[in-house]
Amino acid sequence: MKRLLACGILLGWAGVALAGEAVLEVVTQSMKGKATMVNKLLPDGSKYVRLGLILKNEKGESVSVLQESTYDKRGRPVRHLQVTNLQSNNTRQSVVVTFDKEGAKVKIDNAGKIANEAVPYPEGKRIEATPEFWLIRDKVSPGGASTYWRFDLNQLKWVETTTTYRGKRTITIGGKPIEAHLVTFGESRAYLDDSGDPWKIESAGGSMTREVK
Repeated sequence: MKRLLACGILLGWAGVALAGEAVLEVVTQSMKGKATMVNKLLPDGSKYVRLGLILKNEKGESVSVLQESTYDKRGRPVRHLQVTNLQSNNTRQSVVVTFDKEGAKVKIDNAGKIANEAVPYPEGKRIEATPEFWLIRDKVSPGGASTYWRFDLNQLKWVETTTTYRGKRTITIGGKPIEAHLVTFGESRAYLDDSGDPWKIESAGGSMTREVK
């Protein structure tokens, strides 16, 4: 199966609680734009996450990406969606992943060409993404960590993931000192407010910084 269309700033940050809604400036090695993040608890205790990006390169060509994820109240994945649109070659690709008792069921629509794949759960491994509920619902102490296996939408496979709460740090946003909660996820770092909304997210692929008015 061909590798999915992907943007380097898509950090897999479904593994970090981002409560409410935030608009962020995005800078990657080759593109700039905006992102909107939405995280909310649903009445049944499950959680919905949405990340939308609109980026442009130096030529003014745009790419838009939409990711949505739903988790049950234990943190187990229920559904993932990713839709990518590339203006440069007028290409659209979507991937929908649903989870049943056997594992992930993947459906890819690549410019009208449909492919399906079943990826079983990693045997004997934990898949509950408990960091999804940090700050937004659950308290976590500095040094608190969670290791689990998540389904990566770009690689289409289960990936071992460790998320760690590092405590509070002071960063500068818009020329102002901000006290934020630092959460690390692989090689990426997220600075969050007390409600779990992001102030800044940094990774090897770029950064996302909240707009401050």
